[in-house]
Amino acid sequence: MKRLTSLIEFIAVVNNGGFSAAAESLGVSTSYVSRRVASLEAHLGVQLLHRTTRRVNLTKIGAHYYEKTVAIISALDTLEDDLVNQQNNVIGEINVSAGGIFGEDSVALSLIDFALEYPEIKINLNISTRQVDLSAEGYDLAIRHGSPGDPDLISRKLTTRRMIVCASPSYFDQFGRPNNPEDLQQHACLQSSEFPWSFQDNNQIYNIKVEGRWTSNNGAALANAALQGLGVVRLAEMYVQSAIDEGLLEITLEDFEIPPTTTYLVYPTRKYLPFRLRILIDFLVERFK
Repeated sequence: MKRLTSLIEFIAVVNNGGFSAAAESLGVSTSYVSRRVASLEAHLGVQLLHRTTRRVNLTKIGAHYYEKTVAIISALDTLEDDLVNQQNNVIGEINVSAGGIFGEDSVALSLIDFALEYPEIKINLNISTRQVDLSAEGYDLAIRHGSPGDPDLISRKLTTRRMIVCASPSYFDQFGRPNNPEDLQQHACLQSSEFPWSFQDNNQIYNIKVEGRWTSNNGAALANAALQGLGVVRLAEMYVQSAIDEGLLEITLEDFEIPPTTTYLVYPTRKYLPFRLRILIDFLVERFK
């Protein structure tokens, strides 16, 4: 770093034609500039400047060194400008992780609109049900349902998600409707995992273990199975709402639904959050509000 300082003084002497003028332009003393340039020459083991009482001129090797050092300082200035632009302007690359139909549909469409509004942004959207490690895997943002549960992440609420239990009219015609969550143990249930289904009664949340012969880790696949009459499914409303509106699926056990879960936008704690990320975070929060 000291050597870089000496380069600045050396260039200032050449550009201003002398030590006094260089010192004035830098806001330091003439003796300080003289010492810095002398130190640079001592380090290099060459004479960069011819010094006279009236004028300072470059030596031949000094002229070559001056040309190279100006290029170096110019490159550093350009780099600094680029960093400032990326920090303070909506420009650069953003990596986002989101899962399920919410990621495929709502998040993707929002990011498309953001990219259209800010043409110098590059968006990388990864759709996965896996909970990624943001810092280790290089993600800037992630969308998660339920409590983020990580103290190293900052979270912003995006929206809420209702979980609906439903089946096709043909299934209910053949097997009847459950009157309470316990009745589900007598029904064919379409599962995404072996975890029990959660319900609420008198403000108390409890779990019911269900079984069935159709499982999938994909919400759309489960919704399609329900549409074909294979059983009862419990899914986020985005997967089934259109089918419910068309009468292809019917809701049951509404009185026992748990409160909607919150969907969060999470991102690692950063002292200097790039401007592009701050803008995208505010954009998504406003979009889903």
